[in-house]
Amino acid sequence: MSSVIDHFEKIALVSLEKQDGLFRRLGEHIMELDLDTGMARFSADVAFPFQFLGTESDNSLTWLWAWADEQPEVPEELLRSARDLRTWGAREGVTELTTPSIDLNRADGTMLSLIASGICAASGYYRDPYEGGALFILLYGGDSGRRPEFDRTGLIGAMKDIVSRYDFDHRKALLSYFRMKNLPCSGTGDAVNAELAGGERFVALFDPAGRVITINGESLS
Repeated sequence: MSSVIDHFEKIALVSLEKQDGLFRRLGEHIMELDLDTGMARFSADVAFPFQFLGTESDNSLTWLWAWADEQPEVPEELLRSARDLRTWGAREGVTELTTPSIDLNRADGTMLSLIASGICAASGYYRDPYEGGALFILLYGGDSGRRPEFDRTGLIGAMKDIVSRYDFDHRKALLSYFRMKNLPCSGTGDAVNAELAGGERFVALFDPAGRVITINGESLS
């Protein structure tokens, strides 16, 4: 059995890298969902196949998986990824991925979508807010083989984002990112040294709990 945080630490930064590339491509946009074709359209020439993932409620402060939401107008085919993720979660023992509705303090839509983006090999996720909550979908096939790469500023920005939101082991998350990207890295004692895709050096120091203290000599705060 594993926890949702274990998988968040493993996947979050790689998924955020995909998000960075996705939002750079979208630019200013208005999103429209076509249930008949299964396409999310952002402009005349930017569209992605999509899958429903789930919704956040501002009223009940809960997350509801799309496969548990009784919406008869939603085609079954657009729930495939959410159901595949539930199957994967059952196999790995991640209860947050198999429980129909969970408290947002336990895992919110952003955390779950970052995990889903990695496990389901999506191009990214999209959060569509509405009055009383937000819809989360996975997007596919829109990267045309492009592989976004964080520079040091981008990676530090991504770390700042998730460090401000969630309680997790920062050292494990960074080491996982470097290893998943096949970047040269070493972790000894309270330090992690790495070389980013563009050749920049990345040196992070951590406290005994794995929380980052400085990156290249500067605090994240």
